[in-house]
Order: sequence, then C-alpha cells, then structure tokens
Amino acid sequence: MLESSEPNVAAAVIEVLIHIRAEDDLVRAVSLITSMLGCGAPGVQSVLAAVGARDDLMTPFLNLLQSDNERQREVATSAAYALGQIYLHLSKGSSSDAARKEAMLDSQVVSLMSWVCTQLRDDSLREAEVVKLLQSLGFILRSDPARRLFCSDQNARGVSVVARLVDEEMHHQIQALYQAVFLLWLLSFASEGETAQMVSQSMDEASVPRRLSLLLREVTAEKVVRVCVATLNNLTKSKFSPRLRREMVGAGIIKTVEQLSVRRWADTDIVNDMTALGESLRDEQKLMSTFEVYHHEVLSGALQWTHVHSDDVFWRENVERMESNNMEVLRCLVRLLNQSSDPVVLSIACNDLAMFVKYHPRGRYIAQSLGMKTRLMHLMTSDNPDVRRHALNCVQVIMITHWDVVQRAS
Repeated sequence: MLESSEPNVAAAVIEVLIHIRAEDDLVRAVSLITSMLGCGAPGVQSVLAAVGARDDLMTPFLNLLQSDNERQREVATSAAYALGQIYLHLSKGSSSDAARKEAMLDSQVVSLMSWVCTQLRDDSLREAEVVKLLQSLGFILRSDPARRLFCSDQNARGVSVVARLVDEEMHHQIQALYQAVFLLWLLSFASEGETAQMVSQSMDEASVPRRLSLLLREVTAEKVVRVCVATLNNLTKSKFSPRLRREMVGAGIIKTVEQLSVRRWADTDIVNDMTALGESLRDEQKLMSTFEVYHHEVLSGALQWTHVHSDDVFWRENVERMESNNMEVLRCLVRLLNQSSDPVVLSIACNDLAMFVKYHPRGRYIAQSLGMKTRLMHLMTSDNPDVRRHALNCVQVIMITHWDVVQRAS
C-alpha cells in the first residue's frame, strides 16, 4: 500500500507538518519522511517530487526548527536531519524554474546551517543530538556550492563551531568526535580555486591543524585517527594555502605521525595516509627557516619542548623578528599564557617570553606593554612545579633592569 502510493504519502505527510502542532505527531511525521528517504530510490524520488512541487520548497521543515523545550528540540533535530538529506538530493536536480529554486534552496540551506551551528554551541546537548546535527551537515557538505556557503557565513562561523567539537573536552564522545572530523574531511575535498581558498581561510581561522594535531596525540579510536590523518593529508595538497602545511609543521605533526606509525593498524589506509602526510610535511619543512618553524609552532598553539626554546644562538639571532606583524608571535604567546591550561604550553610560553626579554634591547618594556605580569604572578602559585618555576624565572627576568649587564657579568 505504502509503496504504491508513496508520492501521495510524502505530500500528505508534508501537509501534516504544516497543520499539526502536537510534538509526538510531528516526530512520527518527520520520522516517516526520513524512513522514505532511507528506503531507496522510490522513496527518495517521492519525497523530492513532493518537496519540489512546492513553491516554498523546504519551508514546512524549516518551520520546525525551534528549540524552546526538549520535545521541540527532538522534533527540530529530526527535521534538520531530514532537511540535510533533502538538500543533498535537491541540489543535484534541475527544473524549468531552476534559477529561482536554486536561489531559494541556497537561502534555505544557509538558514539550516546557521540554525544547526547555533545548536552545536549549546554544551548541554546530548551526544545523540550532536551526532544527528553533524550528520545533517554531513549530507549538505558534499558539494562545492554548499562548502562555499558554509565557509562564507560569517554569522554562523561553521568551521570554527565544528572544529571546537574536536577539543579535549569532547574526546570521550567518540561518535560525535568522529562526525565532527568527518565534516572537516568533507571540506578537504573542495575543488581548486575559490572553494579551496575559502576552505583554507576558514580552516586557518579555526586553527584546524593545531586542533587535529592535539587530537592525534590524545585519541586512540582507530576510526577517528583514520579520518583525522586523511583530512590533514588532503589539506597538504597544493590547492590549499601553504600556511596550513606550515601550521602542521609548527604543530609537530611530523613527530606525531612518526610515533603513530609504529602502532599496528587494522586499516592499511591509515598507514598510507601517514606516510604521504609525513613526506609532504618534511618537504615543506625543508623550505622553512628555523624561525619560520618556530613561528608556526607558536601560532598553532601546540608548543613542545624542542631545542629552539633554549637555544641562546637562535634567540640572539631572531629576537628582533619577534616584533614583525605587529608582534604577532609575542601576542600569541601572551594569549596562550592567558588561555591555555596545558602545563607544557604554559611552561614554554613563560620560557620563551623570558628569552625574548633577555635578548631584546627593549624586551623588558615591550613585555610590560603586553600586560602579562599579573598572569605570571598568578602562575607562580600554580599546582604544577614546572609552571611555577618558569613563571618565577620570567618575572625575575622582567624585573631586572639591565639584563645585558647581568649576562656580561656571568
């Protein structure tokens, strides 16, 4: 009965969505549409025919995107999931008034993506809800037009919202974590030209290389590691900004990949992607000066103890370059000092700021102008002994008026 009258059923269900308000009925109606979309070509075609025949396209579903209470949020999350599937198929079709409907579809999918991103900012969501919302975006971000819309919406800041979901506090939610990295992987298939440029800029602004570098060090779930490495490998391609590759080098991904390569992996694609990723980043590293590697390490925020942090020659030769780009490196170190909770990052930031003050002729005055003394005094009482030691050393260096005299005397 259902199979023989599917087009009528889809149209009838959409009318139900318009005229009823009982949440239980709405959930069942949306679930029926989702089931039809998942039962193969006949079901998909019937839903597309019903939606495509409407002048307002997906509006009945968009009207369900409300979250005033938990039951409404369940309806809205299910509607968003169905909308993602509908957009995926509608965006491939054509009609006699294709231009008008394409413009409407773009407008509607921007509204959908904006709503989903707003919901994903809510830390009270259950993992199942987060997964469903991310899956909705996963249906959408399979085409370049959708990728451009996603990256260009400055209000939603979609890539930053998704990238935040791979941070440490989410590492225990493996399925949500996988879906978030999967979306970044979909974006990494952007075509050359405008789309790749927009994705590059969004990935850079969202600190994706740093976040994925930290994720690789912390998470052991193979499916997450696989899609994470695949994403990074795709982003090393020449169509993307070289800044992303340099951030990966700075974030220490070469070392991380070497460490991961010794593990036994069931999926051989992981090994192949790790090999390709390591080779690409080593090639990029050869083109970078020592200061460029350090510069991108600081910008990535993934500080690690390497020889440059204690190399007097490096600091003597490069200290004045720290003032370039409106003191970008120094300001980033201070930001890490204020925002990071990682003892290693805090220790290295204190160390590097102390080295700058020691070797720059006006280092003490520049450090004071950046307003970091209060934070350093707070870190001197840290529970971590390394943080306490490096914070104390940095304060001592700042307080000594003529550090060059002390150096000569020693």
